[in-house]
This record gives sequence, structure tokens and C-alpha cells, in this order.
Amino acid sequence: MILGEGGLDFDLNEEQTMLRDMVARFGADHYDPVKRLAYLRQDRGFAEENWKMLAETGLLAFALPEEAGGFGGRDADILATMEALGGFVAVEPVLATILLGMGILWEAGTEAQREELIALTLAGERFPALALYEHQGRFDSKAVRAQAVTDPAGTRISGVKQLVLGGAFATDLIVAARLSDGGDIGLFIVDKQAEGVSSTDYRLADGSFASDICFDNAPAQAMTRGEDALNIVLDRARLAICAELVGLADLMFRQTLDYMKTRKQFGMPLGAFQALQHRMADCYTLVELSRSQLYRAAGSGSGDSVQRAAAIIGAKAYISESAMQVGEEAIQFHGGIGVTEELMVGQAFKRVMTLVMLLGDADYEVDQYIGMTALS
Repeated sequence: MILGEGGLDFDLNEEQTMLRDMVARFGADHYDPVKRLAYLRQDRGFAEENWKMLAETGLLAFALPEEAGGFGGRDADILATMEALGGFVAVEPVLATILLGMGILWEAGTEAQREELIALTLAGERFPALALYEHQGRFDSKAVRAQAVTDPAGTRISGVKQLVLGGAFATDLIVAARLSDGGDIGLFIVDKQAEGVSSTDYRLADGSFASDICFDNAPAQAMTRGEDALNIVLDRARLAICAELVGLADLMFRQTLDYMKTRKQFGMPLGAFQALQHRMADCYTLVELSRSQLYRAAGSGSGDSVQRAAAIIGAKAYISESAMQVGEEAIQFHGGIGVTEELMVGQAFKRVMTLVMLLGDADYEVDQYIGMTALS
């Protein structure tokens, strides 16, 4: 897949095909419904040995540019990787640690911070997490009340962050806070084990971990950029969520299609009933239209930042609604077993329910899209 001034080529190039196939092989070798549940039951919600394996193969570098030792960090690289991860309902914290945590380190970190933390993250030894959202702001990344105060003794942060993805096992917290001298939003690195940091950890619908974290005069290191870096990383993370949702929707559709061919009612396969065929055709259409919206959003990368953000947030609203509809249909076709954890369909739908609410639900995203495109 080539994104550029010449338009959009829907075929993966050689490197992207290799990346997708490496991820798919990892899923085929290490995942089934039983294994996935076993990974979720581990202390961090994923298997540490699997994370180390991804690190050793270099796959964790897919979202970094080549100058940082990555695969390129292009939208197409992210799409290929995240859609493949959705195809087997991966539990590894790629979104939390790589797209958000390491992404903000690359965009806003000093040279020293990058050198210290990015290499260790790629080696699977550090887990940076972005602490951004607060209760009163819901999905608004600008509604930040946490305060950063700098004096001769250093910088300290006070405030409360909610829904910190990967916060339960994070080693480093990247915190958005208001600067005391001007009120702008700055970014700061805080050691998770530092004095003044306390965490309440919980699991989301899909079994992954998130945390509410309180900072009480916690020592912090300032980063080089603030809100502009946040916007870049959040757009990229939303695009990654869209790609994972497409992979999940495609998985649920394919497994349901197989079920329709083998499950019999009144002596006939379910797939022989015309009304059910029509509903499956609608699901197929939703999956393919979602993939088109994903590519359209990725293809907006060469435009201005507002146009790109609007395309991505609009795509997330559409793909979220479509993935939910495909999942609901898949569960209806399977019947009661569809909501159990015995089938990957049920596990995939829980992941969909989690992703559609991250970084903004559909109502928020539609409102944002309207606001961004109203003057264009």
C-alpha cells in the first residue's frame, strides 16, 4: 500500500506484506480461544514471553520512522500491523505501549529521553503509558486540570488522570499537565514508582488493564513539546484503532460465515435461508466499506493537519458503528454460545466494545467531525 501525492495504491508493498505476514504467523502459532483467555489471566493481562518474542523479532518498531530504527512508521505500516492483530484478537498492549506511550516519547521526548526509554521499550523491558484524560473532560484532550509547577528544586505534578491504558504495568507515565507560568499544556515523564504516585487498576470489558492515577506533588521531567505532539499521536492511535476494528469485524464475519455453512436448522444449513443470506451480505458490505473508510483516512496523510484529523475521526465513528453491528449480528447468528468465551467471536466482540469507546465514542467523534468540516 503506497500513500502519497499520486493517490492510494491498495496493494501492500513488499515490506508491508512481510510485516502483515509476520504478525499473522505470530497469531496462528500462539492464539486460539483457550490460549487467549490464559494470557488475559496473567498479572499484566498478556504473556510476557510473547511480548519478548515480538520485541526480539523487531515487530514492536513498526510505528517508528527508519531514523529511529523502525519499519517506517507510515500510516500503511500501522494499518497492516493493526488489522493483522485484530484478526486474532491480540492481547499484547500494542496500542497502549507502542502507539501511545512510545509514540509520544518519539514525538515529544528530548534526545536523552528518547535514547534512554525507546530502546528499552523496543526490547520489551519498559512500558511507557500516556496519562491524558481527566474525569471532567471525558474525551476532550484539552480539558486538562493537572498542574505542573517548576521551582529550583525541579518540576512536580499534581492531579488525577483516568483511563490510563496500560497504567497497571507501566514503568513510565507521560503526563499532560498545565504549565504554571502560562497555562499551556505540557508533557512530562513521571516514574511510576516515584513518591506521590498512586494507582487504582481495573480491567476493561475485553480484559485489558487501565488505571486511574493520582499525582500528589510527584517529581517529573519536562519534555520538549506539548499539545501539537499530542494531536499527532492521538490521530495515529485513532487510525490504529480503526485498523484493529476492521480486523476484528472481518474475523467475526468470517467465523460466522463458516458457522452458517455447518450449523443446521430444519435439516438445512443456516446459510441456505435467504433472509439470513441478506443479513450476511449486509455484514460483508459493512466490513468492506469500513476498510474503504480506513484507507481513505490513511490516504489523507499528505493533507493539512485539520483535514487529516477530520478524516480519521470520521472514519473511527463509522467503523466503530459498523464493527458493533457486525458483532451483534455474529452473536445473534451463533445464539447463546456467541456471548461465551468459548468462541473467538465473543472475545472479539468484547474487544470491539472496548475500542469503540477509546479516545472518544461515536457521538463525540461525529460532533468533532462536524466541527472540523463545517468551514471547509
